[in-house]
Amino acid sequence: MNISKDNQVLKKITKKIYDMRPQMPPDKRTHYRIERANGGLLCDLWFLTRGCMHDAGGGCTMCNYGKASDVIEQERMLAELHSLVRRFPWEFEDFLLTPSGSMLDEREVPEALREKLKTILKAVKARRFIIETRADAVSEKGLEFLRTAMPSAEPYVEIGYESGDDWILRNCINKGTDTAAFERAAHLIHQAGAKVTANIAVGIPFLSERASVNEAVSSIKKAFMQGADSVVLFPYHVKHGTLLEVMYQKGWYRCVSLWALPEVLSRFPDKILEQIQISWYKDYFGADRSHIFVSPHTCEACRKDVLGLLDAYREEPSAANVAQLMAYTCACRERWRDGLQKQAEGIEWEKTEAIYRALAEMYGIDSQILEEELSVMKTTIRGFKDADKC
Repeated sequence: MNISKDNQVLKKITKKIYDMRPQMPPDKRTHYRIERANGGLLCDLWFLTRGCMHDAGGGCTMCNYGKASDVIEQERMLAELHSLVRRFPWEFEDFLLTPSGSMLDEREVPEALREKLKTILKAVKARRFIIETRADAVSEKGLEFLRTAMPSAEPYVEIGYESGDDWILRNCINKGTDTAAFERAAHLIHQAGAKVTANIAVGIPFLSERASVNEAVSSIKKAFMQGADSVVLFPYHVKHGTLLEVMYQKGWYRCVSLWALPEVLSRFPDKILEQIQISWYKDYFGADRSHIFVSPHTCEACRKDVLGLLDAYREEPSAANVAQLMAYTCACRERWRDGLQKQAEGIEWEKTEAIYRALAEMYGIDSQILEEELSVMKTTIRGFKDADKC
């Protein structure tokens, strides 16, 4: 069966949501944050582009990295980046350069712009240089930029792997790529002498929290098998201008607990944990600069402590720091564990179908398209017979 990587129902809905999303204010062309990670300083330097092309065509259910007009004041943006970089007196452990899309997509970051970025990056000192891109945007030509932009740094490409299950990628996330695309990209990246980081999610829509924890564990294992050199585990937030926001408002989605992160990490030995980092367990930007309005949580009594323990793991990924997280006790954690045991371990078809039907009605999706997609989903679902019993 030849099945499109895009779910046509989700694609049409997310396109309508994208079209209603306001553009980024023109004065928000650049941003940076600096934090401690991996035993040193990490800098994430962001700049505005026209945005992710997959997003613009009807993209991922959870994503909003910014939408801009086709006319971007590129020279002002470059001047701002240059000014920011000149202020950095530090040598970074990790330096992450991220556009509001894919660094290696020519439609978002043309080769001419990448050449200008090289000039700016000459002032940066870092052990590792990291770019983010979609798997389907990786090319030999694009990887030449990664290799030459900061030649003294170890090059990494970070890719949104999300899940190792193609059904989930298609029907819960609408990623537009599959795990085979990641494997092909990883091969090209390794050929270019660079390393691969897979971003893996916990808190995927249409899945229970228990199922999402299990899926994250499985996905980490599969990502390493498919060529990842390291993994970043992160929980989904709810961002404005996304399908996730709509599902949250309707009561069909809620963020996972912060307790989900140590639950995933605890299932790996120390040697593997050294290759598993965590990120985005908090909103780094703040309300004035962020699209995020709901984030992963614990109760107020333990939140500060838990974030501190997660920060300690981010500083040094290790079994010892996971043990500290697992040993922490709070009444909210016990309630969370009890609730988790009552949840489905796999895909709940009847619940998923009901949400699809409700969303299709909300957004005026043609009934034939809906029924065709539901038929494809039902016949291709992983372990469908077992899923019915969850």
